[in-house]
Amino acid sequence: MHWRRDAHLLLLITQLSGVILVAGMSEVWVELRAPRFVVHRHNAVLRCDHNVDPESLYKVVFFKNGQRIMKFVRGRDPPFELYNVTGAEINLIKLSPTSITLERLDFSASGPYACEIALETPLYSKVSKIHELNVIVRQKYRPKIKIKHKKLSSSEHLEATCQSAPAHPAPHLTWFINNNKVDESHTIPYGTMKVHRHHHGIPLSVTNTSLHYPLTNLQLYPNQTVDITCLSTIPSYASMGEGFADVQNSTVTVNVVRIEPAPTQLPVKIVSSQLNLSARCHVARMLVVLVVFVCHIYS
Repeated sequence: MHWRRDAHLLLLITQLSGVILVAGMSEVWVELRAPRFVVHRHNAVLRCDHNVDPESLYKVVFFKNGQRIMKFVRGRDPPFELYNVTGAEINLIKLSPTSITLERLDFSASGPYACEIALETPLYSKVSKIHELNVIVRQKYRPKIKIKHKKLSSSEHLEATCQSAPAHPAPHLTWFINNNKVDESHTIPYGTMKVHRHHHGIPLSVTNTSLHYPLTNLQLYPNQTVDITCLSTIPSYASMGEGFADVQNSTVTVNVVRIEPAPTQLPVKIVSSQLNLSARCHVARMLVVLVVFVCHIYS
């Protein structure tokens, strides 16, 4: 009977320890680290980062579109199991339990990726959040700016258009005046448009936008120049620590003449010519009287 009691006690302790360990698993984190954008035919490294002790790590699985592309199981021979990856090849030399290198990515390699880690004791697994990877085609030249007038007065509106170079996906355009971002209320986006140019079967697109900006919003000096910049980027905003995957910009200078306000004219009293003649006659008579008086004194 004692051995049964001891066995039951040992089983209870094991179960309790397992519960404690599993409860502690809430602090386990796992994250798939990979680039958001990869240039067509370039490589990408995918890493499954976690905070589990390497000795406790039993299994790591990489997924694309919910399908396995690599599985690592500690203790198996061989430990790696590889699956077909549409649009890419896995580099066998650079393979590790927590990272894979995808080479020569084609457009079909774009999609959602994730990874999973598993522990054997206690039995526990956790999947990372989805990470979107996109294969892109970079712009080959700067965006084109067209300005209606390159010489304006400070009371006029600055009007310009900008078109990006072909790319995939279509670039995002942002206006700057004197290195300051223009509020979108002064811009008109015309959307994207596919062009006849293709890259390995994928149609490329351009983006168009216009600018309508009142120069009265600027503090201008006489005969000042204004720099207008069109920034073309993929994606529309830079991610933390990664920056833009592709960026091009173009700048045009416009001469602005500030119109000075007319000087304020003080009121002037206008005297008629008739009144002016009468005044001169009065002065002459006074001079004659003065001369007669002086002569009378000395005579």
